[in-house]
Amino acid sequence: MDGRQRKRAAELRAAGVEVRLGGDGLDLLQGVETIVKSPGVRPDIPLIAAALRRGTTVIDELELGWHLVPAPTVAVTGSNGKSTIAGLCLQLLDVHGLEPVLTGNTEFGPPLSQVALGARPGSVVAEVSSFQAELARDLAVDAAIFTNLTPDHLNRHGGLAPYRAAKRRLFVRGDWCVPFAAVNRDDDLGRQLASEIRERGGAVRTYGFERGADYRIAGCSWGLEGAGVEVETPDGPLRLETRLPGRHNASNITAVLAFADHFGLPRERSLAALSAAAPVPGRFESVEVDRPFDVVVDFGYTPGSVRSTLSTARELAAARGGRLLVVLAQLGRAGTVIGHETGACARELSDHLILSATSYVGEPRIKNLAHAAAGARSARGGTLEIVIDWRRAVAAALECARPGDLVVIQGRGATSREATDRRGGYVELDDREIVRELTGS
Repeated sequence: MDGRQRKRAAELRAAGVEVRLGGDGLDLLQGVETIVKSPGVRPDIPLIAAALRRGTTVIDELELGWHLVPAPTVAVTGSNGKSTIAGLCLQLLDVHGLEPVLTGNTEFGPPLSQVALGARPGSVVAEVSSFQAELARDLAVDAAIFTNLTPDHLNRHGGLAPYRAAKRRLFVRGDWCVPFAAVNRDDDLGRQLASEIRERGGAVRTYGFERGADYRIAGCSWGLEGAGVEVETPDGPLRLETRLPGRHNASNITAVLAFADHFGLPRERSLAALSAAAPVPGRFESVEVDRPFDVVVDFGYTPGSVRSTLSTARELAAARGGRLLVVLAQLGRAGTVIGHETGACARELSDHLILSATSYVGEPRIKNLAHAAAGARSARGGTLEIVIDWRRAVAAALECARPGDLVVIQGRGATSREATDRRGGYVELDDREIVRELTGS
């Protein structure tokens, strides 16, 4: 039991809440009808597993918040792109005067149940993780956007099939379906969801690069600070300028356009909002440095997100005759499951890959590094280097960068702390600040 938990318990008791620390809590189940759990709490821990066996209703905090906040809600889920699409939705709805609030699985907004304590918003944009959807019971959002499904959180769900099923529950459960969904036609689960929702009478607009998508991305070109995207829509072709570079962001912005069009939001204002929308901090974020090369910080740590980011970066570097230098961290417990594939992907796409060790929740850093290193060694690609200390790894990349090169610091994004143990210890560690400090920018 760490000091933070004891402090929080004391605060709750002072507010009149009964708090019990320690034990498995099974004695609390007698007479309990509903349990509301935090998304970080696994459904297979003894208390939750016993409750489910007894038929006790178990829901996530997000579902409680949905009951308490009677506002139109759009949910965004998928393996990659959730934060970007949720941020785009927030800026879009705000421009249209719909007074949105961002909530859910996001670093940039409060939990939905906390939103219930303040003034009622005009609309809700909820970034939804598989952890929040896996036990969804009555949760019925008004619209949902699906990005993609790639291996992630497999240590939590026990495999890809349960992970896939958790995502699906946000769109279809039994005879129920979300009234409207924008889904990625390039993704196998996206195609399945489109079919299932239509069978149940819901409305769907598909988007993607493949022919047959309602909103088909016909072309995309980009630089470090933005992109031009050509989209074939049901109302004819259009070109959209965006501040978000890369094919993956072309897909993200097209998803939000499909969502906006379905609800009849004025197209001209929607396009202006999407063109002006700022990138989410830590998602392919350019860090201004006083050097003849460029530096980008990105959060992606799964094989899919690493491939999207580094493919975008590689094209940018190649276009100006430079190299792609990558510093990669594998965060979280999932590193033991997906680290090998992530390391291999990063090696294949980079000219110089530096693997390093950092910690998100106090997990053993070397363990994650070992899996990523094994994957990188198994792949063909650029030079491979291992530097255990994170700051030294970033310094090594910056020191060997030449004019025209692009340095991508991958895996932490806007994360501003590094855990030092499992008891709540941490140090400040912001990649953007490290870069500015090391370059004197």
